[in-house]
Amino acid sequence: MKIIFIAAPYFGDGQRDTIEQNIRTAERYQIALANVGIPFFCPHNHTEHFEEKAKAPEEFYRSMDFEILKRACDAVLAIPGWEQSAGAQKEVDWARKNNIPVFFPTSPDDLNEIVTWARSKS
Repeated sequence: MKIIFIAAPYFGDGQRDTIEQNIRTAERYQIALANVGIPFFCPHNHTEHFEEKAKAPEEFYRSMDFEILKRACDAVLAIPGWEQSAGAQKEVDWARKNNIPVFFPTSPDDLNEIVTWARSKS
């Protein structure tokens, strides 16, 4: 089973509305992956609004998500706008340096390349 890590902005400008919008955007990709039977990990929903619920700093979440990527994920799906996120940039850069596939779909409907890769035997 191949697991896709979803990389995208979370905090943005730090405003609640921005964070909520980023979570919902990532969720659309999660739903699309689930609908085609592709396993995923998405930090956005894993720690949804923990900036309000817990006392840990942003760096705690970035470090935790990065460890999950390194230990459990086989590829990265970079949502449009990932370039504006320091965390997503680090995740994509790490994947590229470690020969982990990185996919750049233009929308949740643009998953054919990921599906083909995830269903391949290699």
